[in-house]
Amino acid sequence: MSALISENKEELLLAQAFLLAANKCRISLRDRRKLITNARNLQNLIQMRQAETEEGSQTSLREDLFINFQISYRENFKQLQSENKKYPADLTVILCNDQAFPQRLKEIDSCPSLLFGQGGNWEILNSSSLVAVVGSRTPSHYGMEVTRCLTRDLVDAEAVVVSGGAVGIDTLAHRHSLAAEGRTCAVLGSGLNRPYPHSNKNLFSEISSKGGLVISEFLLDEPPKKQNFPQRNRLIAALVDALIVTEAGEKSGTLITADFAADYGREVFAVPGSVFSGRSRSCHQLIKEGASLLQSASDLEFILKRKPDPALSTEENTAGGASSKTSLSTEEKIVLECLCIAPSSLTELSRRSQLPVEQLALLLAHLQKDGFVDRARGLYTACAPAYSF
Repeated sequence: MSALISENKEELLLAQAFLLAANKCRISLRDRRKLITNARNLQNLIQMRQAETEEGSQTSLREDLFINFQISYRENFKQLQSENKKYPADLTVILCNDQAFPQRLKEIDSCPSLLFGQGGNWEILNSSSLVAVVGSRTPSHYGMEVTRCLTRDLVDAEAVVVSGGAVGIDTLAHRHSLAAEGRTCAVLGSGLNRPYPHSNKNLFSEISSKGGLVISEFLLDEPPKKQNFPQRNRLIAALVDALIVTEAGEKSGTLITADFAADYGREVFAVPGSVFSGRSRSCHQLIKEGASLLQSASDLEFILKRKPDPALSTEENTAGGASSKTSLSTEEKIVLECLCIAPSSLTELSRRSQLPVEQLALLLAHLQKDGFVDRARGLYTACAPAYSF
């Protein structure tokens, strides 16, 4: 076991030394991939001569640039060895010429030369169905419900759920995947030794320990930087067959991910929201620009292995409770219509529905029991079945 950890650590040090040297010498991603492919592994590259790297190559570095790169590579490796940092045993690295390297990534010009991973489950990134679920960092209850239901349906269809590990929709997508015993991948905008957000450190560990994977193309100790996240977004878009935006306000960063996905020929889906709320403006903008409107998981039929049930929420539409649409009274339907627009306090809901507080409290109790309504932070909110009553 100790030999395996030692071998992993050497690979991690070599990979970081390679990136540091390539960054210093401003070597393009294409030339980085070519260097690794010709050398076959990072250890060989430290000792190879320029002539050997050019053999059969369609691109090569200038001799002076290659010499400077190799000097820097060796110096960085020695420096990293002398620092003797300790890394978690589950950190791994995969090179672009490895058979297990994500094949979808190889389709893009900006494919990274290597990736760091927490966990060794690289095979999931070559699964038959990968779908990204992204959205707002501050989702509404509606956005949370949509994300929960869609994620569960994706797991039921044996799709790998990919997201960015951020707070909000990303975190929900990962957590609901794990709760449904599915596989999920988090793509970070920082180094794996400095995971961002730090509040999700335990979530990332849980992902890697339960058959998922946390990946990054950045140095292990790279802090989260503003310019890192568009790079992270391109990886999310390239890794998947389809991208779903469940809820995103105006000028959301998810638009960058959607642009990358469209450029790479991935299918882009957007979930519509209320026109009275600004929380879905980016979703509506995407739909205007040609994204597919996603009303239910069945809209993903051609991407997934099997056709999910034709509603976002399958559990709630089973026998009993929320499935009985016709059993709702006129007053209950009025209450649900109000809550589908926005969560409300009891007083505000009474004003909107024009129902007395005493009657409303009784109606809400019945609707909560039947799974149509929930209460969070003092506000009554509509659950998934309420949007299709």
